[in-house]
Amino acid sequence: MKIAKYGPDRIAAVVDQKLIDLNLAYASYAKQKMGALRPYALADAIVPADLLEFIKIGKPGLDAAYAAVELAKSQGEDFRGPQGELAVFDLASTPLRAPLPSRASKLICMGRNFGKHAANAQAVRAASGVKEQVPESSLRPQRPAGFLKLPDTVRGPGEPIIYPSRTKKFDYEVELALIIGKQGKDIPAEEAMSYAWGYSIFCDYSARDQATDLEDMQWVRHHKNFDCAAAIGPWIVTADEIPDPHNVPLKSIVNGVVRQDGNTNDMIYKFPRIIEYYSIDQTMYPGDVFASGTPDGTGMEKKDGSWFLQVGDTVEFEIPPIGKFSNPIVAKPAK
Repeated sequence: MKIAKYGPDRIAAVVDQKLIDLNLAYASYAKQKMGALRPYALADAIVPADLLEFIKIGKPGLDAAYAAVELAKSQGEDFRGPQGELAVFDLASTPLRAPLPSRASKLICMGRNFGKHAANAQAVRAASGVKEQVPESSLRPQRPAGFLKLPDTVRGPGEPIIYPSRTKKFDYEVELALIIGKQGKDIPAEEAMSYAWGYSIFCDYSARDQATDLEDMQWVRHHKNFDCAAAIGPWIVTADEIPDPHNVPLKSIVNGVVRQDGNTNDMIYKFPRIIEYYSIDQTMYPGDVFASGTPDGTGMEKKDGSWFLQVGDTVEFEIPPIGKFSNPIVAKPAK
């Protein structure tokens, strides 16, 4: 199921260019099929309107949502909430929000996790005369190499991305995002994928000329964290619809021209090892997000720098099993 967030804080299934409000749909299901006397209360408990609360319920909530969607599909345009509320909306005319993360979520991103991207980035660094090269051993690191993005840096589909004033090398990275569905700690690799609730499209926006040395103590580094440093969308596809996240094509397109055209089969570390590594001594919670890393074709890999983003550009991200969305790049407003 494709589950989108819209309005102030509501979720909907995406079906045939329509949005079906899941909370209202299940309330109608409870009234029509179960004779519930308090259908809204039952819906709030089983299929809540808040996405994070819905994820926490797990399979019972998802099963209930599927049943409600089938009822809505059977009734078509006549489908309504228990008191006649509009419960089906046109997808094209309904603005969507970033599905996650919540302010309480962890957003863990992989670096140098696609072989071709890591090699190309190293070649560009060498050609540009950068003295401090990434060690050869780090091009295929001995363990997953990641960093944190702050959850409040995330923007949603269609939202403008403000060009950060601190950089002249603004870059894009399309990635597959895995959403954790249940709490766990010290998760073994062989069990890790049972924690996957769903997947979304993620972009790691980066200020490439803002990397800092460890001696600066910039653990939350300036080149990875600023307003609009990430985007997620257009919705989440539940894990049952993507049985193998390690063979998924992903693209980024700038002003109509394909820049990245890769596949998650080039991931150096797959999600089971990533989840295993980052859950050591660290509890993972529903709504936490892991981003896969990115394939080759980023702006930093173009030696003349012509692929870095500029104000006025439009960046589109596509993962066919999920969908696509875009962001316009806009200038920072004057104070």
